[in-house]
Amino acid sequence: MTRSLLCGIATAAFVFVFGAAARADDACWQLVFSAIRHEAALPHAAYISYSETLSIFADELPLERADADITYRDDGLASVDDDRWARPYLSTILDPGPPVLGPYGESRESWLQTLVPDATLPLIADVHNRPLARCANHDSQIIDGVAFEHVVLPDAPADKQALKALWIDPKTLAIARLVVSGYLDFYDTTDMVGHVLTDYTLDMQETGGYTVLRRATWTYVLHVYDQSSNLHGEYDFGNYQFTAAPPPGTLFADASPTK
Repeated sequence: MTRSLLCGIATAAFVFVFGAAARADDACWQLVFSAIRHEAALPHAAYISYSETLSIFADELPLERADADITYRDDGLASVDDDRWARPYLSTILDPGPPVLGPYGESRESWLQTLVPDATLPLIADVHNRPLARCANHDSQIIDGVAFEHVVLPDAPADKQALKALWIDPKTLAIARLVVSGYLDFYDTTDMVGHVLTDYTLDMQETGGYTVLRRATWTYVLHVYDQSSNLHGEYDFGNYQFTAAPPPGTLFADASPTK
């Protein structure tokens, strides 16, 4: 098999919030929706600086490793110093995604307006749609010494990015882990091999009063003609710092101001 370059994006924006609201007659859906409301209302720092280590394995052997220092601005723009590419550069695309749960920037501001009691946007319609399957609330699991409810969303779409499962603390509504589907692109020396969906597991942590990514992993079986390879990706995050202004050495001075 030709050695390939892999690029993945896992987006954990809670775009299904209105569907969850419509299913609030079920106690499990109510827990999911309450956790999403809680997460959306948490503070986002204007700038989040962190380090990221990417490791990709093929059949348990190292395929690719990279280290990056990133400063993420809450409107979706990031200054990235990745040892695989020209250094540094500005990008709205992060691998595997932003270090915080979405939505972000203007999208987050307008989305939050629909969640707070004193929303300034007028309500022009209230549409309900029955779920294809009921939300499944599984037994509690202990994560970092805390009991989290493992909630599975059985009717998550299989043909596009989706939120599939959450681990929620029913007391604080904190989210410790998620499973989301995201795209992987496989490139050989001449062309793209595929653009496929796979599941990402996102582990969250609370650092400095903010909820951020601790780890993201994915697994995929890549088939090329009559060959296959078991691929596994790991992203580890650390050294978080939160600031109101861009840190020295980043490229934001020449970028448009945050909104």
